[in-house]
Amino acid sequence: MTARFYVVVALTLIGLAAPAAAQTGRATGTVRDQNGKPIRSAIIRAENPGGYPKQVTSSSDSKGRWAMIGLAITGEWHFTVEAPGYAPQSVSLPVRSAGTPPLQFVLARDLGPIPGALDKNIQQQVTEASALRDQGRFDQAIAAYQEIRKKNEKLTSIHFLLADTYRRKAAAERDPAARRVLLQQAAASYDELLKSDASNERARAELDSTRAEIALTNPGTN
Repeated sequence: MTARFYVVVALTLIGLAAPAAAQTGRATGTVRDQNGKPIRSAIIRAENPGGYPKQVTSSSDSKGRWAMIGLAITGEWHFTVEAPGYAPQSVSLPVRSAGTPPLQFVLARDLGPIPGALDKNIQQQVTEASALRDQGRFDQAIAAYQEIRKKNEKLTSIHFLLADTYRRKAAAERDPAARRVLLQQAAASYDELLKSDASNERARAELDSTRAEIALTNPGTN
């Protein structure tokens, strides 16, 4: 009877512990620019070495909203948000089962790593190409950047600007298959930059972010 009693007690304790161990939290928020405009297709990553899973990824919608569920409530989660043309932003905080206050990310524009010592003519060409990109004339901007790269092979930062333009065009693309192709072109541009500048941590981070976006697309969707 004594042995049976201990077995019953042990099973009762396990039953009580299981729901607690299974408790998870959720995180929500928005991503906007400094003018308050929602940023669509920003990638939000949450990482927690002690969590399961250790990393969760989300993407913002047309109103800049995003959400994550299934986050472990042990330890702190490190949130990083990235979007083409903006400087990344990070924050660390614990996640609670009762709900975590919404995270409001406000991203500042990132002008890109263009060397200050460029020839004035080349600088003007880059400026004009970037103006096309900012106007949403992505195909013209891509053609202009490619022409600059062709004539100035040592100007490797053009690969970064090309990748950014491909990602902006992808964010505006409604067709999943076409969006995936554009993201793959962006990834290829980051790869080209890293071939000549392997220590470029920003390019590597942007490449990881782009690959995460690719993983979120459905290659079988037409």
